[in-house]
Amino acid sequence: MDHFSIDNIRVLHVDDDSGFADIVSEFLEREDDAFSVETATSVDDALTVLQDARVDCVVSDYDMPQKDGLDFLELVRDDYPGLPFLLFTGKGSEEIASRAISAGVTDYLQKGTGTEQYTVLANRVRNAVRSSRAETAVRRTEDRYHNLVDTAPIPILLFDHNWEALYANEAAVAFLDTDSFTEIAGKKASDFLHPDDREAARKRFQRLMREDISVPEREYRVVTVEGETKTATVATAPGYYRGEKVAQAMLYR
Repeated sequence: MDHFSIDNIRVLHVDDDSGFADIVSEFLEREDDAFSVETATSVDDALTVLQDARVDCVVSDYDMPQKDGLDFLELVRDDYPGLPFLLFTGKGSEEIASRAISAGVTDYLQKGTGTEQYTVLANRVRNAVRSSRAETAVRRTEDRYHNLVDTAPIPILLFDHNWEALYANEAAVAFLDTDSFTEIAGKKASDFLHPDDREAARKRFQRLMREDISVPEREYRVVTVEGETKTATVATAPGYYRGEKVAQAMLYR
């Protein structure tokens, strides 16, 4: 199944009032054919559902016996940190909302009267799932990027719009004569260039970020963390990293 698709959303609704839980299920499934709603009347039952089935979003009441909605949220966050969790409660207060936010709730919605509340709830669920799936897609793309680049034989570095280092693979760390990326993180690209090469490199970087195009390869004198000067041909191309536009620099000797 395509996890970024919004065509199929499995919702777990948890409320100790089984009659209300049935009403919510009926209205959500009526609001959108994409919804498939399973109900649970206790936190323990809900945890069993989460273990046994795929769930895209949890909608939970707050005021329940034994374990309340915040207890449930904390348990969910321990095992399912990225799962959308909406607190849908009739017992609202600033304290509950504040605690829910601190515990990592995705959204907070107070129960109301009339059917409009279910339309609002359906929209919140859709938005939460869409956002979660987009973040998952980004993480998978980044994982593939790291799997490919981390062990690449050529030095590769990423710089943000401020020209500061965001990432360096193992080959780049070794090329710059350091033990780990932590000694490079946040440093500007100019810190690793001979003073006479910095202005030309800055202009090329600005053009890349402005026009979103690769710039021709050029030879630079690269200064390592240990102060040694190494000559390298640098190829620079635009890219994205964690949702941010970056410049990818590849060094060839």
